[in-house]
Amino acid sequence: MKNFKLMQGIKTGFSLVIINLVLAFIGLEAVSLGFYFSQKKELFYTRKNTISQVREELEKTGTRLGADINNESILERLHPFFGYVLKPGSFSNEELGIKVNNYGFVSKYDYPFIKSNKNQFVIGIFGGSVASDFSVNSIDNEARGNQGFIQYLKQIPQLKDKEIIILSFASGGYKQPQQLLMLNYFISIGQEFDLVINIDGFNEVALSHQNNQERIDLSLPSIQHILPLTQLASDDLSVMAAIVQISELKNNLSTAINKLESCKLALCHGWRSLQVKRLLDRYQTEIIKYDEQIARNSSKIDGSNSLISLKKMSEILEDKVAFEKVAENWYESSLTMSQILVERNILYFHFIQPNQYYPTERVFSSEEK
Repeated sequence: MKNFKLMQGIKTGFSLVIINLVLAFIGLEAVSLGFYFSQKKELFYTRKNTISQVREELEKTGTRLGADINNESILERLHPFFGYVLKPGSFSNEELGIKVNNYGFVSKYDYPFIKSNKNQFVIGIFGGSVASDFSVNSIDNEARGNQGFIQYLKQIPQLKDKEIIILSFASGGYKQPQQLLMLNYFISIGQEFDLVINIDGFNEVALSHQNNQERIDLSLPSIQHILPLTQLASDDLSVMAAIVQISELKNNLSTAINKLESCKLALCHGWRSLQVKRLLDRYQTEIIKYDEQIARNSSKIDGSNSLISLKKMSEILEDKVAFEKVAENWYESSLTMSQILVERNILYFHFIQPNQYYPTERVFSSEEK
């Protein structure tokens, strides 16, 4: 009898524990659902987009996560003519058919692209990250049947039935005279163009200013982009160690984001979100430390301890003098591009990139759009 009562007591206690755990779970799930709704203004179970905001924000800054980067921690390579390019094959998008091609540019084609028929109309796009994104977005819109650059071009009678080929020669951080040097190089190896678009202006000012602060010649590639590569080429172990640390954190962050996006319950999503936030904070902290390390090391560049020659100025130029030099280099580079292309009967359009960090109240009119 005593044993029976004991068993009954244990059974009752166990049932109460189970019930409390279930109620606690339901309560936590309800709280998580409420929190998710307050943040996203939609129900968790009926959400349309399962891609996390963290992934989207990171990829907007050029930080790619996942298997498509082949776990590479360094995606750029020094180039003898262009300064730096992306590592060929380091990224691909099968849906759009684009990849980092044989020359380190995001494109559907390897270069030089040779026309297979006279109906093809080849457009080369030069500039920095905005120009690169413009190229990818043009290809994306065409692939999805959306109204975009290529579709607008086909409204021109002469281009209505043309096969428009977009070739990107743009990459993050490029500034003149990199565009000019690339144009000359690719023309010299047989690349044909029917039209060339150059989107620049912002990098020339902002990144040349950074060069000036480090006393690196204003016409050289962006010190922010090329310095880490030159230091790695010269066996700077402190930079290598920082890159390894950042790479490990990025892999951990990628794993955590994948788990977050696969959550089926709001409670799981809330827990994984906290984990992602913690890793993201650590990742961003290490990036800041890395940038500070690069800034400290930049003062050591004097040509004697590096395998890469970066011309240094004797002193930091006054802003007025520096910006005048930047404007002159920008003008002469674009003018030379125009002259080269006009001589070859190739259309040239030069667009000035607005400053995305300086918002204004201006709105394009319907005619401008």
